[in-house]
Amino acid sequence: MSASKDNATQPEQLLHYQLGKSLGEGGFGHVYQAWDAKLHRQVAIKYLKNIAPGIDLMKEARLAASLQHAAFVKVHALEQTEESQAIVMELVPGRTLRQVLDTQTPSISHVIDIVLQVAQAMQEAHAAGLVHGDLKPSNLMQEPSGIVRILDFGLAIQADRDATTSLVQSDPQGTIAYMAPEVLTGATLRPSSDIYALGVILYELLTGARPFANLSGLALAAAVIQSNSDQWPWPDHLPQILRQLVRAMTARQIERRIGSMQGVAAQCAKIAAIDAPSLNSGTFNLAALNLMLAPLPAPIRDRYNWRQEIRKWRLTFFILCCIAGAGAIWYSQPYWTQLQAKMEPYSEAKEMQLGLEALSNFDRFEMLNRAEQHFAEILRHSPQHAAASASLSLVYSQRYLHDEKNNAWLMKAISYAKDAVKFNDFLALSHIANAKVLGLQEQFESAFVDVDRALALDPNSAQALSVKIELLIQARRFEEALTLAQQGAKRFPSERIFADQSGQIYMLTEAYRAAEVAYGLSLQMKRDGTTAYVGLSNAILKQNRLEDSVQVLQDGLKIKPGAELYVALGNSLAGRGDYVGAAGAYENAVAEANGNPNDYLAWAKLGEMMSWLPGKVDVAKLAYDKARMLLQPRLRSNPHVAILNARMGLYSAKLGDNAEALIYVEKSLDLAPNSAEIQFLAGVSYEMIDMRMQALAAIAKAREFGYSTKLIEAEPELVGLRRDPKYLR
Repeated sequence: MSASKDNATQPEQLLHYQLGKSLGEGGFGHVYQAWDAKLHRQVAIKYLKNIAPGIDLMKEARLAASLQHAAFVKVHALEQTEESQAIVMELVPGRTLRQVLDTQTPSISHVIDIVLQVAQAMQEAHAAGLVHGDLKPSNLMQEPSGIVRILDFGLAIQADRDATTSLVQSDPQGTIAYMAPEVLTGATLRPSSDIYALGVILYELLTGARPFANLSGLALAAAVIQSNSDQWPWPDHLPQILRQLVRAMTARQIERRIGSMQGVAAQCAKIAAIDAPSLNSGTFNLAALNLMLAPLPAPIRDRYNWRQEIRKWRLTFFILCCIAGAGAIWYSQPYWTQLQAKMEPYSEAKEMQLGLEALSNFDRFEMLNRAEQHFAEILRHSPQHAAASASLSLVYSQRYLHDEKNNAWLMKAISYAKDAVKFNDFLALSHIANAKVLGLQEQFESAFVDVDRALALDPNSAQALSVKIELLIQARRFEEALTLAQQGAKRFPSERIFADQSGQIYMLTEAYRAAEVAYGLSLQMKRDGTTAYVGLSNAILKQNRLEDSVQVLQDGLKIKPGAELYVALGNSLAGRGDYVGAAGAYENAVAEANGNPNDYLAWAKLGEMMSWLPGKVDVAKLAYDKARMLLQPRLRSNPHVAILNARMGLYSAKLGDNAEALIYVEKSLDLAPNSAEIQFLAGVSYEMIDMRMQALAAIAKAREFGYSTKLIEAEPELVGLRRDPKYLR
């Protein structure tokens, strides 16, 4: 290895690795960015120091490399020369928590998410017999997507068994502050040591400073050994539940400390179940939730002698009861799973957590179903639960948007939003829900008042910010919306919603290349984002890259198949004339497994594709019949919606029910005579029921109102009409 020009102590080459810039120095080695000339990839290389003679790192390297959790930095190789040993690792992008703390104060929900990720990862490590021993903010890296990665794992323990003395003397990275008291007094590292360190990190993330921030070296070590975390100072605004968790993780006596990382993760999950706006704003009665695990009451001893009681019964009757009971148990086996689910105790915190997780994936209809079930369960137990009412309102608002603005969903959304504000006017989530429904009614002035109230109650609410951006988009204030979306992406780098909203704005302003970039960033954060796949496909299609557009949707279906992606794929394949492929996509869109069998539009699309395929006329009619059957209850609820009447007329025409088709077509024209789409659908329906003159008139009006000539000339049902001399004139 030769010396660098800039630094005489920095090597330039190790075997086939070309070393680049220094990434930092810790207690156990110096880390460099490097280029692997064999495999052509960027890596991180850590030169180990303080290596005792005879130490073999291979066992530790194998153990570390065996860990599967995404948080652990992958170990690629352990390289050794005559002069040194080095670990070759995955190069992780992002910032350490130390860098994060130096530039911002994370929200409570963000902090809990970080600690939960670390605890879940360390749970796996501890189960494998590995202890980190040096958890601290500079050893935790957060990627731009929000994923937390754990650095310096495992290998450092064996490489520096006797480093305590040198650490106490120098402590360049603040390691002592995160070391458990028993470790500083000479005890061996164990899982409880990592739990203590993570507790100190939690405290620092919440308060902005580690305990005894003004001390270092021996003075810091003495303070850690002699103090108790009950004495650590706390800002008044932080909820008591967080103080309890920190104290449980950092108790000086090991027996009083939380016993496992699994326990830490469980507590974090319970706290995370509180909606982020409530938790961050401090307006929610957290103490009433009693989230900390309480000891179970001692069993009540049976006051009776069961033997004396049994003697009162005849032996034969006892035997018959046993036989009957055994038979009942045997025949109930198929229902054991359902019975177990019914017997599980109700947990408001768990229901809220699961509901919010499902709601965060609002672009998939099955997740909205799941979210609705969880919030409805909370309201069944607590009818005046503001957070559940607000969340259920958000569910119905999304259903309204997904379901062609079906007014029934909007009415439900409005009702639950009003309830939420009535139950708790100081809950940010209540005003978020109310702002959203006001925006859907285009009452933008009132909507902005409500969303600004939500942001005042909880300035760190990503959800409130995203709803404000949504309102700006609906009001067509695109420049303001884009500025806020870009700010949101910087403030909340792990939230994909801001990238999706940026993509939406770019699509609406015809900046298709920028939309492609925005949706691509969203997919980097969350690979199963339905909105991003559909948006990216559309952005690419707008750039006339049809094959790439289809490939994007196919890639998305490999990650997470769903009705929305299958419909989009069917539309794209139909657009390029692949009717067989489109029919297959629509079949999947209405399938029970990964589709939505209640989507009447997908059934109609399936019928359309099948009608173009030889020998599939009967299948097409079945699909149209299914579409009509699903549309009927919606039309009964919304009899004056023109598009629903026009579609019912078209489906009836497809099925040969000419009289019914005519009724619905004429009603749709009465409701929306100046709609290009209504005129086009009416024209197709008229042509199918042999009313050529009316068909020609409707198609002419559709063109007059701006309907695409290309789409008219692509409609197979209008082949005869397009040959008519009157159409040609």
